[in-house]
Amino acid sequence: MKSIVVPVDFSTCSANAARYAADLALAIKADLHLIHVIQVPVTAAELNMTESVYRDMVENANISLKKIQADLTKRTQQRVRIDMLVDAGNVADKVQDLCRQVSAYAIVLGASGPKLEKFLAGSPVGSLLRQLDYPVLIVPETAVFQQFKRILLAFDLDDIGCGMPHSLPLLKDLREHFGSRFDIITVETGKVMSDEASCFECGGWKEQLKELYPVIHYIRKSKVEEGIMEYLGHHEADLVMVFPKKHGFFDFHVSQSRRLAQNSPIPVLSLHA
Repeated sequence: MKSIVVPVDFSTCSANAARYAADLALAIKADLHLIHVIQVPVTAAELNMTESVYRDMVENANISLKKIQADLTKRTQQRVRIDMLVDAGNVADKVQDLCRQVSAYAIVLGASGPKLEKFLAGSPVGSLLRQLDYPVLIVPETAVFQQFKRILLAFDLDDIGCGMPHSLPLLKDLREHFGSRFDIITVETGKVMSDEASCFECGGWKEQLKELYPVIHYIRKSKVEEGIMEYLGHHEADLVMVFPKKHGFFDFHVSQSRRLAQNSPIPVLSLHA
């Protein structure tokens, strides 16, 4: 059984991410694991937090998380197993620990802001994203789950060479569940443009990639994120896949993401080579 992990901080965007994750879990027949991490001490003033105050924080978190659990159980008509955990410590460490325990299929994180522009730039999600060794699905605050019929793989040729082999099982699984079509955009930063043959010329895994019947697009831009923006300005996608550790995808300036913001918010799946 697959397992989806959802960190919850009781914000609007994290509540939407939990709903999105529940719908996804129902679609792929996965378990759902909700986790809320109490970060103590957060500030110097909280160094003197009493045991009574801490117990109250844990109790309130459990009450709030149980309500979300009950709402999602009703939403999925009791067809998804939904577990919950309240813990204390570093968020990334605790989420990582839970992922190891349940062999997580993916982590679903909420991102604030009704526009893609807002959650890509300056979001705290970015720092957490880089610390987790599992696929991380970033869900915009207004996103509603729909099947991943069209998936955009936004990589350059180096990504295809070093990261794609590890991603093949996930890609094939998504195609099996959703009948997904894959579009690959390779962003060329050099002077010479490649061609489709260069994506498949070496290695047996590239033959496996051909089994996905991807459509490959080539864009010349100085940065990968600029190529993504150009493509999405003219094409639809249900999901975008990136390698943010390498490209710093969530670090580019707000003004650079303006074209993306003109589109409906699109979930972004972070993959790690």
